[in-house]
Amino acid sequence: MTKTSLLAAVIGGLASSSAMATGFVTLPVTGVAVPGGTSAYITCNLTGDFGSDESVPPTFAPNGGANNTCAVPANNPPLAGYVQVATALRNIVINNATIGTVTDRVWRSGTSCIYGAKIRLNNVDYNPGVAGSQYFEVNDFLRAGFRNRGPVAVAYNFVTRGPSQSDEVLYRAGLSFTSVVHMPGDAAQPLTSVAPISTNWVDFTTDVNFLDPDGSSQRDSAWLFAKSSCTTATPTAVTGALRFRQKGQEGQPNLEISVPGYAPAGANTTP
Repeated sequence: MTKTSLLAAVIGGLASSSAMATGFVTLPVTGVAVPGGTSAYITCNLTGDFGSDESVPPTFAPNGGANNTCAVPANNPPLAGYVQVATALRNIVINNATIGTVTDRVWRSGTSCIYGAKIRLNNVDYNPGVAGSQYFEVNDFLRAGFRNRGPVAVAYNFVTRGPSQSDEVLYRAGLSFTSVVHMPGDAAQPLTSVAPISTNWVDFTTDVNFLDPDGSSQRDSAWLFAKSSCTTATPTAVTGALRFRQKGQEGQPNLEISVPGYAPAGANTTP
């Protein structure tokens, strides 16, 4: 969503609001109780209604604090005491077109690791055979490899780069391999009957697009973090461990792109 100087005024007005729970939030392996049943997802920043409206970035002390559930104020490292042990810049390719990149990093403290990713989408038409410009939209980003590595906790770091360009927030995250499109009026946390729990995958829901059909665009995701147990082995990439899904929030086709990604030792991509 495009952030403007008006948004800055909104943030200032929210600074006096009570701060929500900040930092890494654990994803329960049994899910979260919600109206109607159980969901694999926790909610983080629900301002903007999953991209249907303008989202409001998190704020932290000493400037007050608001909209900061799951948010951390730093990204390198995201937590004190962790040291970066691996980094790679990976191309995101569909139909032979490089539509963006993902920065993939690992920080470690003893046998605890934080796996981080930041997506940037380019001004590239991924399907030039169709009239107009087709810009890939990342509604959900998934990372594999967490089975038997719990508890898994998630967080995000939001960066602003001026009055009209910044990251997109993290709306929700859950232990699931199943991504669910969110339309206006939908519940924020889909039931496990729709999106079953998978302890091997973390699904982050956001809304990243170089040029969004709804007229508001953020080409950069926030830093999206998953923390789990690990070993002291040098991190290696697992084929298909990172997935980028377009879920048709504005009527686009459902599409998925997969790339290699860092994961805990011995990890696989089984749903």
